[in-house]
Amino acid sequence: MKVEKTVVVAAPLRTPFAQIGKALAKYPAHHLGKLVAEKMIEKYKIPKAAIDTVIVGEGFANAPNSARVIANLIGLDDAIPALTVANNCVSGMDAIAEATRRIVLGEASVVLVLGEESQTSMPMIVKGARLDKKTATLDKLKALLPDKLPDGVELRDTLEDGLGDGENSYGMQATAEILSQNYHLSREINDKVAYQSFKRAYDASSAGLYKDYIIPMQDEEGGVLDWDEAVVLRKGLVENPDRMGRAMLLFDNPQFKFEQFKERYGKDLKQSHGPTVGTKTAIVPGADRDLPGPTVSIFNASPRSDGAAGVIITTPEKAKELGLVPVMKVSGYRMKGVHPNLMGLGQAEATLAALDELGYQITDMDYIEIHEAFAATAIAALEEIKSRSGGWDWEKQFDAKKINPHGGSIATGHPFGATGVRLALNAAMDFVVDKNAKRVLTTACAHGGVAGAVIYERI
Repeated sequence: MKVEKTVVVAAPLRTPFAQIGKALAKYPAHHLGKLVAEKMIEKYKIPKAAIDTVIVGEGFANAPNSARVIANLIGLDDAIPALTVANNCVSGMDAIAEATRRIVLGEASVVLVLGEESQTSMPMIVKGARLDKKTATLDKLKALLPDKLPDGVELRDTLEDGLGDGENSYGMQATAEILSQNYHLSREINDKVAYQSFKRAYDASSAGLYKDYIIPMQDEEGGVLDWDEAVVLRKGLVENPDRMGRAMLLFDNPQFKFEQFKERYGKDLKQSHGPTVGTKTAIVPGADRDLPGPTVSIFNASPRSDGAAGVIITTPEKAKELGLVPVMKVSGYRMKGVHPNLMGLGQAEATLAALDELGYQITDMDYIEIHEAFAATAIAALEEIKSRSGGWDWEKQFDAKKINPHGGSIATGHPFGATGVRLALNAAMDFVVDKNAKRVLTTACAHGGVAGAVIYERI
């Protein structure tokens, strides 16, 4: 959708993103969102009475309509509407789109948008299991419970279920490896993108570029966490890049061999590139061909995370009235889907659709902030855009730090509902760091095959 009215983004702020079960483990998602909202109001001196709508993106809710719960907890007017958007990993992006839509339609004038997730709080049916090392995994939990459950009664890990759709798709890690094979991506290119995600995030954090966007938090040991926790923990990897190649492969290890992967997912691997028809993906059935071998590792995948992020979506007039300085405007957005087992390609479809609606080419974007659920999902989407954009050289742009210049989800972490808003904050940073930047594209995929793209422009 092309946004015909000027809609601006202001008051960007977030928690550091923490590793599952670590620094932010004690907070359920809506409490992380509440914390961000309170700090936004305090830092930017936003009158509570000015906020007329709350929209929250959250993949897995720990509260009934988290947006309403947060609005109540922070003392907003009882009369204002509140909506929680549950669209998996693009929930935060969809929350920004919904806020923009309401501004354009005149249904709201100042929208508090939050993206949040506590993967720690996602239950294994037994609440709080991840908080104790003895029960932190389903296998450990089962070991402590009787093994004679009646037929039809089973223990479930909602986080693992959430990484697929529980019915008709594979886990996200399998979809990443499928794309790596179908787009003939080497482990080296996957590791290159992942390593640069770590290094760029570490360098940007060291330089203080994230400082204005992150709320310092107390970690589980009583220290102050003002960096994303995964970035802190990967300092040794940044200093020793050869460690990337020694990381365990997800689909070629002592427990699971690549031959088993090929057998299990064979129907999806017998594919090749082909033309796109309508909303269909450019992957179509083709002849068997050589595969590059296993590529997806624990280091070129985003870590499981907790965190929240927020922005105010409003009009220029309202921003001025409230003393808010807009960081950018929303020019357009688009949500698109692909087959669940080719999940990451949704980013290409959403991006190309958004560009087409706004009359832009990919070369008109100064920066791209693409979600790295896995290096493979981001690269495959970039390859797909390249194949349909006249040979656009994404790798050249990546090397020039025009794609994820300050790191991506592999480094910062991926609290499902928060990532779409985190991408917006990174876009805001791009405009600050590069005064000549005019446009930034953000795009993200999600389990189930849905995806989104939002284009921001300098105000």
